[in-house]
Amino acid sequence: MQSSDKLIEIFRVEVDLTEDACVEGLSPGSRVYRVKGFPKDCEVYIVDCDVGKEIACHPHIVGERLAELALNCARDAARAITQLTSLEEYSRNAVVLEHVLRAAPGYRLHEALREVGVGFREVWIRPRYMIPSYRAHHAADERRIEIVYEDFSELPRRELLMVLKPDTEASGRTGRACLERLAEVAEERNSALEELVVYGFISIDGLRIIHETASKLGFRRTYFFAIGNLTALCHNLYDMPLYGPDESYYSEKKELRLLGGITDYETFNKYLPEYIPGADQPGDWSARQTMVYTGYDYEPSDIEKHLTNSIALIERLWSISKNQEWFTEIHENAIKRELEDLRSVLMKYREQKK
Repeated sequence: MQSSDKLIEIFRVEVDLTEDACVEGLSPGSRVYRVKGFPKDCEVYIVDCDVGKEIACHPHIVGERLAELALNCARDAARAITQLTSLEEYSRNAVVLEHVLRAAPGYRLHEALREVGVGFREVWIRPRYMIPSYRAHHAADERRIEIVYEDFSELPRRELLMVLKPDTEASGRTGRACLERLAEVAEERNSALEELVVYGFISIDGLRIIHETASKLGFRRTYFFAIGNLTALCHNLYDMPLYGPDESYYSEKKELRLLGGITDYETFNKYLPEYIPGADQPGDWSARQTMVYTGYDYEPSDIEKHLTNSIALIERLWSISKNQEWFTEIHENAIKRELEDLRSVLMKYREQKK
């Protein structure tokens, strides 16, 4: 049995649910897959591109380099969205892009859509966990989410709306809060929510929450465009691995819990030499960016903190995994390379501060 087949079996990665979707004008080597098995009002696609893989597998990619890769990934997504959804049937006035602050504009979908001639109105919202939430979105306390900024001034009146929502969807909770608030304002303006497009790193659990929320709010169809895979979701409701051990579960329970997401077989094999089992693919998305918009102003993110946290997580994953029978030289090499790159980039940022 090939090493990839063995991993797919051990971690129960679902690789038999995909079929090619025809999208023209993609970057060389990029493909888009439709994922089968979801309700008919829920169309799910995976955008498989090399730049998305680089972002997902290499947390040392930050700042301007991250921005460059994110835009290239969004360009493939924009072509898929324009060709696989009914976006072009809507007037410019009826397409609304909901910017979820602070992190989501870093996906750069709005820029990629403009490049292909898509016009839209923009609204802004900033949800925030009232308790700091890095790697700690626990289900037990249902941490309260508050909206600390919003600007719906461009939301049109008396329109049937298509809503575009780029963001990281882990547990789906902040996404749900943003859509519920959008729905309230749309109702005040006598506009109806018709279709929803979600793009970014998306977990299987987050997808289900967002689809359920969208259906309750009146959307008749929801499209999902996930980068590389539909991720698993760890016990902390934060980390989004392609496959691997759940570090947060192990830290709390001292028991090994193995997770697997949904992707295409060829995509899995492309990720295999570079992906660290159990690693969080989007990472702390806002902290990976150079600057983030708060609604009031731009502020620097904390790239140093992201790099430090990534080193700590990968070292813990290495400790958990190294004696497991599925752990191979491929994984060890990927870990060593990434730790070296993370430390090198961290040193560079520290030198810049001196």
